[in-house]
Amino acid sequence: MLVPLGLAGGRWPRLSPALRRLAGYLLVAEAAGLTAGVTALYRPRWQLAIGQGFTLIETLFFCRIYYLTPRLPLWPRLIVWLAPLFTLFALFATFYLEDIQQVNACTHVGQSGLLIALAPLCFEQLLRELQIIRLEHDPLFLVSAAVVLYFSGTILLYGFINYFLTAHDYAGNRVICTIHSIVSLIQYSFFALAFWYAGRLPQAPSPS
Repeated sequence: MLVPLGLAGGRWPRLSPALRRLAGYLLVAEAAGLTAGVTALYRPRWQLAIGQGFTLIETLFFCRIYYLTPRLPLWPRLIVWLAPLFTLFALFATFYLEDIQQVNACTHVGQSGLLIALAPLCFEQLLRELQIIRLEHDPLFLVSAAVVLYFSGTILLYGFINYFLTAHDYAGNRVICTIHSIVSLIQYSFFALAFWYAGRLPQAPSPS
């Protein structure tokens, strides 16, 4: 996570408002991770509450990132409705569908479904823009690709994580942690590329 944060800081003047919100999200994610780690040592039950709150904040951050994307004119009206609806769903899942003292699997699944659905809409819009010469150099494309790869890779993990925790399946927990670490590394790598290409003029592909 330090690599994309370092690139964001170094290229801050060239970052769009959406990418600046992404950098803010990474700071909040780092702070939440450190807080959850320290809390687990002294108040283990609070660690899950922090995770549940961060899931909602994370979703709202990505909604804000897409909201601030000027190339997607219809998205503000869509996200104005989706963000409050997801907030209500997250609160309902936390206090009624699930116990606040366990991993909020339902909220994670809803979060993954929402963000994975938004990303292809972004891909379609980018493909309609003729001025985008190389999509792999477009920051919004890289961010959306990171969203799809990460949340599609973790949606099943969170669907079964409470089972592994309650069953004390240490082998299963290690598998979950390993897969989560891999997809997180991929996500942060794409974020780093998005910051690196921010503000750069797209280059035409070299002839083969």
